[in-house]
Amino acid sequence: AGDFIGYIALLGNHPYQITTKALEPCEIKLIPKLAFFELIKSSTAFSLEVIRVLAKHNNQKAEQMMQLAYNSLRKRVAQALLLLKKKFSEEGQEDFYIEITREELANISGTTTESLIRTLSDFKNEELIHIKGRSIRIIDPSRLKALPN
Repeated sequence: AGDFIGYIALLGNHPYQITTKALEPCEIKLIPKLAFFELIKSSTAFSLEVIRVLAKHNNQKAEQMMQLAYNSLRKRVAQALLLLKKKFSEEGQEDFYIEITREELANISGTTTESLIRTLSDFKNEELIHIKGRSIRIIDPSRLKALPN
């Protein structure tokens, strides 16, 4: 809830190059380009919110680059699973599962699909997750979080 997509391309005046897929039912609101720029011109509060969202995006990208550069494959896959849990689970929900393709999860983890599948298989054998079809259930989030780099 509350995610923005396409604003970087809009502000940079270039085409949006990424596809987006909803993982759960959602309502999407479109802000026309002209209305967006009018809001920036006329509302200091809106402009400051756009700057805050850009700063948050920039910090997230810097963190992702650090993780790709320094974290092991196992750690990146574990972090991707925990990120999905954090984003899509209900507050206090212990039993979390998500339906996601291996390719989508590989993209989030910054790895190839083949490497992701091997890592998920290892996690399953270590009883960190349970896999059934496209569904992945996190069994032990604390052990996933504590994986060494």
